[in-house]
Amino acid sequence: MLFREIVFYTSTACIYLRKYLTGHAWYSRITPRLLIGALPLRSTWAAVEFTECITHIVSLLEPFEVKRFVFGPNEAAARGLQHLSLPVRDFTGIPTLEQIETGIRFINSCTKPEASVYVHCKAGRTRSAFLVACYLMYQERISASTAIKRIRAKRPHVRFSKSQLVALNQFAQILSSRPEPLLESSHSAA
Repeated sequence: MLFREIVFYTSTACIYLRKYLTGHAWYSRITPRLLIGALPLRSTWAAVEFTECITHIVSLLEPFEVKRFVFGPNEAAARGLQHLSLPVRDFTGIPTLEQIETGIRFINSCTKPEASVYVHCKAGRTRSAFLVACYLMYQERISASTAIKRIRAKRPHVRFSKSQLVALNQFAQILSSRPEPLLESSHSAA
């Protein structure tokens, strides 16, 4: 665990450095109600929440990544925000099908006009981009490559690993093989 902590702090420092050296945005609006971003920082969150009308947060952080400087589930609850935690391992992890379905349902629960969902991981480049790609594929019935292009048009520095690309194409096959919408049975069971 110590090694993972060291990697976390080192890579977080690199995120800050990259933002200031390259001008990469801390977060990006992908659709009118969906944003992909890096760690929601306590020091800046109130301004982001207000400016972007955020009412829902999806976090793909592992529990050890939620530090004192991160706006986490307790802070979200105190501010009346909806928060969903879908822990996925950094660098190599891919959300499970159950996590993808849960994430899509949660994003779709944001129904107020003008309200937005902030989907984040540590850097806003891999785990969060993967979930948003799945959401776009489901919601708009588009291919994995089209979803990736849409995301990259708004957030060029996202990264999809080979294993993520394989998983996105598998998700596309799941979507195309089901006669009913993916989440239909989940809604009727709830």
